[in-house]
Amino acid sequence: MRTANRIVTMKRPADPPAGGTPAPRSAPAGVSRDWLEGFLYCHSRMNANTNKILEVGSFAYALIELLVEKELIGLEELDARKLEVFGRLKHKFTERGMGVAVLNDDRDKYTGGAGKAVDCFSRLHVCKALCCRFGVALSRQDVQEGRLLWDPGQPYMIAKDDNGYCRHIDGETLTCAVRDCRPLACREYDCRHDQRVWADYDKMILSPEAVTLLAGPQSRALALSDPEPQAPPRRE
Repeated sequence: MRTANRIVTMKRPADPPAGGTPAPRSAPAGVSRDWLEGFLYCHSRMNANTNKILEVGSFAYALIELLVEKELIGLEELDARKLEVFGRLKHKFTERGMGVAVLNDDRDKYTGGAGKAVDCFSRLHVCKALCCRFGVALSRQDVQEGRLLWDPGQPYMIAKDDNGYCRHIDGETLTCAVRDCRPLACREYDCRHDQRVWADYDKMILSPEAVTLLAGPQSRALALSDPEPQAPPRRE
């Protein structure tokens, strides 16, 4: 539980001398100067925060070691309490939309996404593509491709319109407009046993939660009642 003694920091580019002209800096292809400056600032702040976290962590670990050495607490007791507190904090962070959500799945979505036997088209007139209002975390593959929009205020959750639907849904047909590159979570989603959508899948009877949502204001997203990112269904 020892922390490293040496912390490597990243310095921001030096400001030009008073009255001087800033030295020209080139940006990578496809990246504007404003975006480059923004990334530099964000990364410098991330580095400063990392240093502060390491400092706080050093104090926390030192305190734990002293308490254990003095036999005031036990490691098993500490681990159990840590898991309990972590669960509470994770729930609060999720409710507030804090943190960065990236799907932790390295499979190639074009070869690793096994579609489910869900006939979406025959159900759209009932469910109104309700699943396309769920929160979907993109994978690193999705982000690197740059074809799917994500919410800058909640990276890397798929972007939504004001009505709560995914930005990539066709408002006229309620079908996915980016089906060829849709996220892995979307490819593997199966609504047949999802009680947020169906009370009876075979009889096409919506769940009470779904009925309430569809009858309520369009700006209210179902993802607000679901702390874990979910995914829309497979589209044929």
